[in-house]
Amino acid sequence: MNNSMSCSGGRWCTRADALLGVEGIHISSVTATENGLVLRVETGETLSGCPDCGDIAIGHGRRQVQLHDIPCFGRPVRLLWAKRVWRCPDPDCPGNTFTEEHPLAGPRAKLTARAVAWATDALARFDTSVSALAHQLGVSWHTVWDAVKAEATRRIGITDRLAGVDALGVDEHVWSHTGPPGSGMVTGIVDHTRDANGIVHARLLDLVPGRSGKAYADWLRARGEEFTDRCWGVNLLAWTFSRVPRTWGRANRPGGCRTDRRNHAVA
Repeated sequence: MNNSMSCSGGRWCTRADALLGVEGIHISSVTATENGLVLRVETGETLSGCPDCGDIAIGHGRRQVQLHDIPCFGRPVRLLWAKRVWRCPDPDCPGNTFTEEHPLAGPRAKLTARAVAWATDALARFDTSVSALAHQLGVSWHTVWDAVKAEATRRIGITDRLAGVDALGVDEHVWSHTGPPGSGMVTGIVDHTRDANGIVHARLLDLVPGRSGKAYADWLRARGEEFTDRCWGVNLLAWTFSRVPRTWGRANRPGGCRTDRRNHAVA
């Protein structure tokens, strides 16, 4: 089923564009298939300057780029972006041809930028898996993980991402079931800060190789004393049988720490 998205009095349908919700991107057609929705999209760009010399470029055709977007109405979504190709008219310019750019997706991307953010947020905040997200997006496990790994690495590098965090959840986890015993263990660190209503909106902060108190201590030490003191003074959480926070507490805080197995709290 192929439906025209042109509205009377305009080249594109403003209602369809509003449903897509990406500024500067317009839908030209929608096709429903057995595997989901296929949307043909384009930008409204009609003028572009050469990035090398600044001359007004000349249209040089289009190149179709396929991207996987966030699911819509429970179905995977593919975007077929008719990406404009431009040519510099200056014969002395080294640039020759170039393609248009848009925040929708970076060069050679397989997922839209918001699909990457959606998947990364889901893994950080909800009880889901890469396989489940790949199924919803209609792509392979590696396509999702490659994009999420790059985005997660970028987020971890943001200096203020721990602003406001005053409670931590800590647990060891078997990341890999192959190799020598204990080699696949990691320590997961989760934000358990409560909002103004006392509700916890847990989010994964980091995964540290190993399950020892040293692995946890090194992570806290890298965050700085101000962060460590703030979390310790309010509430430091641990799962029932995790020895990592208790080991760290005995070595770094007077009196060590107490574990409440019923509430998973360490004080």
